[in-house]
Amino acid sequence: MFNFLHFKKILLIVPFFFFSIILKAEQPAGPAEQSAQRPPATGVVTGTVLDDANSEPLMFASVVLHSMRDSAMVTGAITNEKGIFIIEQVPPGRYFVAVNYVGYPRKEVNGIVVTPREPVYEMGVIRVEPGAATLSEVTVEATRQLMEVGLDRRVINVDSELTAAGGTALELMQNIPSVAVDFDGNVSLRGSSNVTILVDGRPSGLTGLSGSEALEQIPSNMIERIEVITNPSARYSPDGTSGIINIVLKKQRQPGYNGMVSLNASAGNRYTGSLNLNYKTGAVNFFANYSGRIFNMEGSGYNFRSSFLADTTFLDQDTRFENAMNSHNFSVGADYQVNQYNTLTFSVMYNSWQRLSDNFTDYNNLDGEMSLMNFFTRTSGNEMDNSGMNYNFNYRRTFSQKIKEFNTDIVFSSRGMNAAENNIQRFFDNTRSPLSRPDLLENTRTDGDNWMFSVQMDYIQPLGENRKLELGGRAYLREMGSDFNFFNFNPEAQLWENNAGLSNNFVYNEQVYAAYGIFSTMLGKYSLQAGLRLEQTLREADQRTTNEVFKDDYLNLFPTMHLRRSFENNQSAQVSYSRRINRPNNRYLNPFVSYTDPYDLSFGNPELKPEFINSFELGYTRFWQKTTINPSIFYRYTDGMITRFRTMDESGIAYTTFENLNRGTSYGAELILSQQLFPWWRANGTFSYYRQIIEGSDAMMEMRNDSYSWSARFVNNITLGKGWDLQVNGFYRSPVVMLQGEMKEMFSADMGLRKTVLDRKGTINLRVSDIFNTQSFRMYNYGDNFTIDMERKRNSRMVFLGFTYRINEYNNRRNQRSREQMDNGSQDFDDFDM
Repeated sequence: MFNFLHFKKILLIVPFFFFSIILKAEQPAGPAEQSAQRPPATGVVTGTVLDDANSEPLMFASVVLHSMRDSAMVTGAITNEKGIFIIEQVPPGRYFVAVNYVGYPRKEVNGIVVTPREPVYEMGVIRVEPGAATLSEVTVEATRQLMEVGLDRRVINVDSELTAAGGTALELMQNIPSVAVDFDGNVSLRGSSNVTILVDGRPSGLTGLSGSEALEQIPSNMIERIEVITNPSARYSPDGTSGIINIVLKKQRQPGYNGMVSLNASAGNRYTGSLNLNYKTGAVNFFANYSGRIFNMEGSGYNFRSSFLADTTFLDQDTRFENAMNSHNFSVGADYQVNQYNTLTFSVMYNSWQRLSDNFTDYNNLDGEMSLMNFFTRTSGNEMDNSGMNYNFNYRRTFSQKIKEFNTDIVFSSRGMNAAENNIQRFFDNTRSPLSRPDLLENTRTDGDNWMFSVQMDYIQPLGENRKLELGGRAYLREMGSDFNFFNFNPEAQLWENNAGLSNNFVYNEQVYAAYGIFSTMLGKYSLQAGLRLEQTLREADQRTTNEVFKDDYLNLFPTMHLRRSFENNQSAQVSYSRRINRPNNRYLNPFVSYTDPYDLSFGNPELKPEFINSFELGYTRFWQKTTINPSIFYRYTDGMITRFRTMDESGIAYTTFENLNRGTSYGAELILSQQLFPWWRANGTFSYYRQIIEGSDAMMEMRNDSYSWSARFVNNITLGKGWDLQVNGFYRSPVVMLQGEMKEMFSADMGLRKTVLDRKGTINLRVSDIFNTQSFRMYNYGDNFTIDMERKRNSRMVFLGFTYRINEYNNRRNQRSREQMDNGSQDFDDFDM
């Protein structure tokens, strides 16, 4: 049970934690800065850091100035978006510079001399060769550069996330600033669950799976970094209310063969494993990956409903559930560098996913005096089999002129799904004695087919030294079909009979054609990016059971703008704006009624329109030697917000559908802090505070909900020495409002421990999720004549033990081309309608 006294203590500690970090940031970096014997620090050291392989600037590289006399660290700086660094307040003396960047070997440059007569030393261009960095160097830098801030995104390097070791992308999301994951695995960004998730900037190839199911197919050890883009540029599709989360997978380009194998296990029949292999010879790079997962889950919950009709009644539901899931992913591909300027990449992936689930629910119908009127039980067994293929082709053309580039991406994916469900409903009187009536037996069968095809082209044309023009286009087509059949058992005839009134064949087709343009320039210390995207959408929902076809075609413009101002001492401020859209998926549109719960029927709305969002953000970033601070404020207005809406009829049956009822406003502030408290301890904290105002109306009532919400997350990375590392995480989210109620608070804590073995080629990981077993989902919902209080809890406290081994120095280095020109693929992971 939640202890409010303990929580008050946490509230007292958190402000002190943030305040101490800010004070720490203002302290001198070390003894070298405090020496009273040094002459006044008036010198300046400047230079530019570039990738030696492609001459691209390395943004946020760490450049540290050391004394030649004793190698003591004096001061340092971080490179900007052009790779330029300026180290100021340098005392006269002789120095060398150490350049560090994630995944690159440390590079030292000697011979730097600063004198009173020549206080400015220009180093020129420093080229960092992307060769094989040692594991220790990569580990140090991954810790130092946990988060990088770009013009339109935050990049979180996740190699050091021990509490997700051996887990999945979904578990990794729980440690990302601004991101939250609820009980059902739904990912939200700054309080909104309408977020687009991409993999390597493209549709994932796991089309047809829900968001949580798709993220569970990606092992966390295959992820290099996660990019959070709250106001994407016009290069991206505008889908997603709150923005884009892009998962960038690890890639290997070392000559010869290398790889990595990982195995993890937990009590309760839970196992994960992966194998990544890479072989590069000459101009060809071959790669192959496999990941598998066996995962069992148990849980329980309750649902208490009060009905205020002619007579007040209550419905008390108690549920227990058991899930058994397994999945397999295979992918192979090759990169072929035709010549210096032309590269081809092709890959194919196969994914299969199965789930067996059993649900046991007791229904207690109570009168106004809380006396039992009748009682029945419902047992549901579900079996689902889901498999698909994904094909991806990429052509990249570079030129002798820097930055100029042309890209083509072609993606095709298909997926099939088969599901069967058996329901048994048994009836009892108010003494819980069985009634003489026969059991109600139901059987359902769902066959689904889904395909997606996307073509994307991007072109970048430099316009002088500090300007560029980006042009591109995209065609995106998809179709999702679901054939649902409902059968009742006739006890008299002893036959299963198809219930045509409850069966349903639905096909959803969507086509989106887009073109965009972006102009970027640098004017002194200002960086400006302005873009415009034009999209034509053709949508058709075909309810074949009732011969109804619903069409909706619309043309929209989506402007974007990003402006950043750089200041001295490694600080910058930026403002951004984007207009976005959230299109309803097939589950929201299918008008047929689902009878999974006899007291709560749900159905879609084919008349549903997309919602449109205007998003503004103002941010500030400051880097010190040991500290990073990134505060921001944001404002988001949504028109025609898509809302889950529940009503109840006079018989006590609830109906849930989706409506464009709302206008939504959300604004708030966010603070991200990172502090190297000691050489062996780095602390990272995120605090968000925002207000949500939701307004709506239907034929019966006007509705408004308004509340302030906040969330906090802390991550502590501790180096214990002798190859041992420890990570402790904590998270809290206050209640969040909906139009008809609120989601209750959530909080949890995780821990991870890692030991490096076998000459740094292997690691042993131990992690514990939800240490105090506090993670659950609670919600309060109300309408004109009902209230519902519900809670669900699963066995979230788990202990995993894992082992990872790297073959031939598999260092998971940064991909040599940071995929700046990410595909505009914006397909979110949609469900087949059940």
